[in-house]
Order: sequence, then structure tokens, then C-alpha cells
Amino acid sequence: MRSKIHIRFGLLAAAVNFALLLIQFFAGISVANPVFRFLPVISLLILVMAACLKFSKDAGGEVTFGEVFGTGFRTTAVTIVIFAILFIVFVQVVPAYKERFIQEAVAAGPNGASSENPAEDIAMLRDRFTVSVLSGIILMNFIPGLIASVIGAAIAKKK
Repeated sequence: MRSKIHIRFGLLAAAVNFALLLIQFFAGISVANPVFRFLPVISLLILVMAACLKFSKDAGGEVTFGEVFGTGFRTTAVTIVIFAILFIVFVQVVPAYKERFIQEAVAAGPNGASSENPAEDIAMLRDRFTVSVLSGIILMNFIPGLIASVIGAAIAKKK
């Protein structure tokens, strides 16, 4: 491993996504808002590709596709881990966010309007909140990060 670019860009991506979460919460914007659903994904895509390009540039183009892809993949992994930690800490510090998140997620979910017993859905999500949120964080960051790693590796200067 030539450098730790993936750590810097992963921390930056996690910080940007956490800042978006804070803006969303304190501005009272719904968790179902399409802008705040896609901005974190877009920022992750941009920062993972930027990490790939920076890695290639710092190595003077003397890198392989796999090395550049690995940098993008590691950037994604760092982002997921740091953001998940920040999210869990935030939920513990601000329990109002958890309750609002659960209420809005059940209302916006696939059975939101047709559910016979929304209180049951809320109780189920409350019981499985940490697992549900962590799996959501992983999926919503892993797939775009993987795509960005491939694109970054494809467009980076290589030998």
C-alpha cells in the first residue's frame, strides 16, 4: 500500500454525509426527502472517484487497475465504518432523531398507507433499529462506492 489516501477521502466522505444528516435533522427535513436521499450518494461517488484519481496522480500513473480500484474500495469501507459510528453515536445522543426516523420510515415505507396496524410496524422497527439502520448504511454506500471505484479505476491514468 503506497499511501493512505483512502483514509483521508473516506473520512471526508463520512464527514460530508454526517453534515448532511445534521442539516436534514436540524432543518426539520423529512428522511424521505429525495434531495437528502441522493446527496450523500452523489458525494460518495464524487469523493471515491477523486480518491482513485488522486492515488493515480500521486503514483505518477504507475498503477494498475486493481490498485486504483482497491483504493476506491478501501475509501468506501472507511466511509461506511466512520459514518455508521457517527450515526449510532448521534442516535444515542439525540433520541428524538431515532423516533422521528422510525415514524417517517414507517409512514414512507411500502406498507405506510395500507398498514392495518402502524403501531406494530413502529414497535418492530424500534426493536430492530440498529440492525436495520446499519444494513441500510452498508447497502446505500457499498453499491455506489463499488460503482465509483470501478469508474475511478477506469478513468485514472494507469501504466
